[in-house]
Amino acid sequence: MSERIPHADMVSAIASQIAGKAKWLADFSSGPKKRPDNEIQAKRREMAVLEQARDDYRRAADRTSKTAETGSGVGTDTPVSAAQNRRVGAR
Repeated sequence: MSERIPHADMVSAIASQIAGKAKWLADFSSGPKKRPDNEIQAKRREMAVLEQARDDYRRAADRTSKTAETGSGVGTDTPVSAAQNRRVGAR
């Protein structure tokens, strides 16, 4: 598996996806290019899910930056392997 994406980067990527959903809704939820209601409802639901995920990652990024400022190392989004976890637990 590749490295985890930092929380702040996740916020940015999800925000871009939200913007894409908002544009789709603006273009296709009414007028001559209107899509079927079930598609519109699905896009609204997808957007709500993305907004919730963005907010969750934003809170995680805030916690991570506060933890980094204190230097405790707990709660950072730095990837740790299972072997590293075992070594820490053995101390």
